[in-house]
Amino acid sequence: MEANTSYNANSTGELKLGGGAQFWVYLSPQNNTAKVIGQWRVTFSQGNWKDMISSENPTKQLQTPGLSGIFDIKVELLSGSTGTWREIPAQEGSRNQIGCNSNCASMVGIVADSTDPAPGAINAHFWTTWDAFCKA
Repeated sequence: MEANTSYNANSTGELKLGGGAQFWVYLSPQNNTAKVIGQWRVTFSQGNWKDMISSENPTKQLQTPGLSGIFDIKVELLSGSTGTWREIPAQEGSRNQIGCNSNCASMVGIVADSTDPAPGAINAHFWTTWDAFCKA
């Protein structure tokens, strides 16, 4: 049996590390996350630099212009019932910040809480993995 991974927002191909912190977003297969949450966006910022990865280009690997250290993140879902963007909370152990060295890549994971959310509920959490991959 072959696993269907086409619904996962994950890194495309090989990471070319170095020259600035890099980020990618992973959608957990748990609770059919990619189908349950639909539209999402993760905004990364540090000082006056800001960029985002969203459901419009889920496999984007974001590379900073030589930056490293601690970045602020905001993870949002588009609520189907209200038509507004709503911030989702971090799982225990993560927060709205992610660290990444200039020769590394870090990841934000999104997971749905249930396959059958109540209308209007914020039905997901996110977690962070700092320096998930690094170049020696």
